[in-house]
Amino acid sequence: MIPLRQSFRNILLVLLALLIGGCGMALPGRQQLPQHRQMASLPAGSICRVAVLPFLNDSDYPLADAIFAKVFAAQLNVSGNYLFAQEGDILKIYQQLRLLPGEAPTPEQLQLIASRLDAQLLITGTVIEMRENPGLGASVNPVLAVDVLLLDGQSSEPLWGAYHRRQGTDYRTTMHFGTIQTVTGLSRQIAEEIINLWFKKGLPRCDVLPRS
Repeated sequence: MIPLRQSFRNILLVLLALLIGGCGMALPGRQQLPQHRQMASLPAGSICRVAVLPFLNDSDYPLADAIFAKVFAAQLNVSGNYLFAQEGDILKIYQQLRLLPGEAPTPEQLQLIASRLDAQLLITGTVIEMRENPGLGASVNPVLAVDVLLLDGQSSEPLWGAYHRRQGTDYRTTMHFGTIQTVTGLSRQIAEEIINLWFKKGLPRCDVLPRS
């Protein structure tokens, strides 16, 4: 018969092993990738000049389009070494074309926008869902679904698209570390996952402009 003290010690050792092994183990769903679709090939040659245009907002969350567009542009700027069109220049052109907030440009207007911005690629899309659901205790479990389009600046034709939907608890580990509790944090994570997938699919980073 195992002494009580030794039995208790064995139980503690088993629990400690489970905790150590579980710290880095993610719950199911962590490896979900964006749904990639390819409508046409990327333009040949070096790609450096990119413009992230305003997104549309089909969700009930105020300013969801602005939040995700800003976060996506910031993440792509960090990752790709591109020369980005300034947000002020984009908004000025939208005003000149009398495009109202939430109104999608026509293909002809997209060509004009790209020409004025000297952009090889345009990025835009739609925020389909953005919510802040109650989580465990006082926490928040954000939900975000987006559809992002990569357009040819010269023809305004869609080249690639990516649909992605995630929630904050998708990133929770067995020890509850890593849970994302803000829509901004979830936007950053989703943007990073889409951008990384695009690079794996062959989107070239700009190899001409030096990094600052």
